[in-house]
Amino acid sequence: GQNACEEDFIYCLLVPLKPPPGHSFHLEMGTEGETLVRNCRLRVKLECMCTRERRLGDVLCFLHHPADELRSRQKASLLETLCTGSYLDVQKTAFWLQELMGAACAAVPQAARSKLTVLPSTRFCKLKVTNSFKISLFIELILAVQQGNEDTFVSME
Repeated sequence: GQNACEEDFIYCLLVPLKPPPGHSFHLEMGTEGETLVRNCRLRVKLECMCTRERRLGDVLCFLHHPADELRSRQKASLLETLCTGSYLDVQKTAFWLQELMGAACAAVPQAARSKLTVLPSTRFCKLKVTNSFKISLFIELILAVQQGNEDTFVSME
């Protein structure tokens, strides 16, 4: 949509989150008396990876190996990096996505006619694309999780 106050355009892009191997997402909705959308949380659970470990050998099982062995041999689990307790932390995840996009912007040469900037945000990732005429386009990457097997997504704003 277009910002009513300025000539800048804002586009929102829904980015579905999928759990990495060894993890599962469980969307916990609010209770009957609460506003469901405002009170849902995303619980992250570790899953057994022993079968994959035996077959492929590319990952250790988060559930069945000691923490010190896991730390020395592979990356930390999602629970250790982007969660607070057992729940996905939206601010940590937004910051992680901003860092990832910032690294991608630095790695890709900028076009001579446009500039891409990652803007700070605590709830999602905001990008600003400015062309040579100083016209800006804003892109908001909104993180979302699929609700069951439906075509319904719950945003993590």
